[in-house]
Amino acid sequence: MPTFEVHVTYPPRTRHTFWRRNARALWRSLFLFAGYVCLLVNLLTGGIPWSLIVIGGLMVAWVALLYRPQVENTPIKKLCDTLIVVCLYLILLDSILGSSWSLFVVPIVFFGDLVFISAYFLLFLKRQKRNFLPLLELIVLGLLTTACVWAYFRSLNWPMIVTGSVSLALFITMIALFSKPLKLEFQKKFSRG
Repeated sequence: MPTFEVHVTYPPRTRHTFWRRNARALWRSLFLFAGYVCLLVNLLTGGIPWSLIVIGGLMVAWVALLYRPQVENTPIKKLCDTLIVVCLYLILLDSILGSSWSLFVVPIVFFGDLVFISAYFLLFLKRQKRNFLPLLELIVLGLLTTACVWAYFRSLNWPMIVTGSVSLALFITMIALFSKPLKLEFQKKFSRG
């Protein structure tokens, strides 16, 4: 009778300490505790809502350092998510501290990071080819934001003009270079099968 050998394809099970196994849950608890304490102290002492600055900073740190999405956990997606929360945090800072600098600073941060993410995508094109959907979403967000700011204010400052121009140039490049993969990726993402 022939003997069969079983080939184990699973990685060997390793024992982890309690701290390593539950590191994300412990960090989440620490972040929530710090946010609640700051909010409570701010409510009891009054003044400007500085606790929102701390909570927003904790959220930026969480997304940038600890958050790992279960779907599309790629460097491109991570960079896109981090860019969005940093821009939202800058808007939050401006709304709390006042002085309207976010209309100038946020577009600079946005187009700078958009250029960096696009360069990363094109530099590692073979490995990142299937990960262009988050980048495309960011490009469309840049175009829509520029259009909305122009429709509301009827004028654009130079950072918004550069954001719109960079977004439009990248959008045209994506359509020209990746029309077939884009179509295929959209069919995969939005098919009911």
